[in-house]
Amino acid sequence: MPSETDFKALGLKCGLEVHQQLDTGKLFCRTPSLLREGKADYTVSRKLRPVVSELGEYDAASLEAFRKGLEYVYEGFDDSISLVELDEEPPQPIDGEALKISLEVALLCKSQVLDQLFVMRKAVIDGSNTSGFQRTMLVATGGKIRLKNKELGVQTIVLEEDAARPVEKTGAKIVYRLDRLGIPLIELATEPGIETPEEAKEAARAIGEILRITGKVKRGLGTIRQDVNISIAKGARVEIKGVQDLQIIDEYVRREAERQLKLLEVKKELEAKGLQKNSLKAEPRALEKFFAGTESKILKGALEKGGKVFGLKLEKFSGLLGKELQPNRRLGTELADCVKVKTGLKGLFHSDELPNYGITEQEKSAVAEELGCGAQDGFVIVAGQEEKALHALEAVLEKARQCLEGVPEETRGAIEGGNTEYLRPLPGAARMYPETDLESIAIDAKELEKIRKQLPLGAEERLKLYSKWGLNEKHAQEMKLSNFARLFERKVLEGADAKKTAVFLLEALVEARRNGAALENLGEKELEEFIGGINSGKIPKEVQVDLLIEKSRKPAKPLNEIINEKGAVGAGGKEVEEAVRKVVHENIEMVKSKGLAALGPLMGDVMKELKGKASGKEISDALKKEIEKALKA
Repeated sequence: MPSETDFKALGLKCGLEVHQQLDTGKLFCRTPSLLREGKADYTVSRKLRPVVSELGEYDAASLEAFRKGLEYVYEGFDDSISLVELDEEPPQPIDGEALKISLEVALLCKSQVLDQLFVMRKAVIDGSNTSGFQRTMLVATGGKIRLKNKELGVQTIVLEEDAARPVEKTGAKIVYRLDRLGIPLIELATEPGIETPEEAKEAARAIGEILRITGKVKRGLGTIRQDVNISIAKGARVEIKGVQDLQIIDEYVRREAERQLKLLEVKKELEAKGLQKNSLKAEPRALEKFFAGTESKILKGALEKGGKVFGLKLEKFSGLLGKELQPNRRLGTELADCVKVKTGLKGLFHSDELPNYGITEQEKSAVAEELGCGAQDGFVIVAGQEEKALHALEAVLEKARQCLEGVPEETRGAIEGGNTEYLRPLPGAARMYPETDLESIAIDAKELEKIRKQLPLGAEERLKLYSKWGLNEKHAQEMKLSNFARLFERKVLEGADAKKTAVFLLEALVEARRNGAALENLGEKELEEFIGGINSGKIPKEVQVDLLIEKSRKPAKPLNEIINEKGAVGAGGKEVEEAVRKVVHENIEMVKSKGLAALGPLMGDVMKELKGKASGKEISDALKKEIEKALKA
């Protein structure tokens, strides 16, 4: 694999499309942006078809999805899915908060916000949208992302709706859940100015930081996804979809560059053997007679189900089908991926891997002879229903011809670890057309300027500010990109204690969630009420988690009532003194024998007595004073 310094020489060009879910309501309806578990309340079934663009053209990716002939089943919930997600009623006006966040991101990137925003429909018929299209809106163009040694240009910032999430795939049916459909996404696309794999990782981190400082993005696996566009000199643009692990985004870039280099080597070897693209022709041949008694489980299973076995000669491909393009993935794997995607068959056998998988040397030789293969020729074998098997060999021949072009433009899916697999052709402009159910949105210059003046602080600015406020390094680092950072800053500026507020937002909330609190039921207003109670002494640290759990389960119930029911009203000085005096009196012999060393053992007894009504420091100070008094008596 090339070294970091070699990638510029290779002519590596790379750009990112970062998709980040926003922590708001859904984009075009007023249902919650929550992923649901458990059994759905209902299902609906659909089949989707492509439509022509305004120019009368079909999108290649949409046509390929349609040819699969799949059925799509959608799961919904009565209390959190509306008719909009089901495409049974028109979309509602855009979520204002989501729009504001997208404008903030544009301003943070110094992008040019458009005066008028138009919602478009992007044709998507892989089942991930019930309507057969995704609603998307261009918000801004241009701008820049600051990296260590350069500035990376921004192409576009888009606000769009997320797709439904697949939960099950069986045969010719895919089951989707509608909870994710409609969650707002910001898509930030960079220019192809990234020149090394490490730079790709640095850029992804920088973009992620810009998105996170808004304090309004969702967190966790699947809430941010990177698509990576990559090419090398003499290669072609390839889009890798769905890179979720930022830590190895550089590895995806390295391995795609390596794959393109290897494909260019394949082209060179084929040309050296005298093969031309137009001369690569072959007709499928039926091969069942050679496998009547085969030990291959796959071929035997297909024949027992009434299927057929076909073979296709690939002229001059001997030794190349087994050529490794990425770790443990060969050219034959690329052909098999196309077969899987385009026909639903499980794959193929190729001559470079045989004899193997129950296919003997004798069977391999018989197939090669039947197909008319010479010493330099390879072949593939597929098995299944005749129509699918023949379609599969058409796909193989098309892919083999692409090897004589070098690197085909295509969309590939990210595989765990850094490899990729074929998904579909690159989509084109033919899949875009206007949304007719929504009016355009005029951007008010005064409102935009107001947003500009209230932009969040950057991460480094926050660290400096939090240090002045007395936060320790751990809390400052955790808070700088927290979704609570802006709330934290506002409350401290209003007079709240920085340390107490940070501990509540960074520790108590986390512990409460671990103990079953449904924190999604608590909005900013409820959290402000907690912060007020903590800073007034009404809510001691010891009861914060219990109160959070109870409030999250009964969000409509006033916090004061919950505090009173839980007996969590902060103890006054007199109540603390009485509890301390009682415990010391009951353990006077220990106090006299151990002195101040009795402080630790007695702390727990006093805290039990007060049931969390006072802070540990308050109890410790009172207990120390009472022990010293007892020792002097």
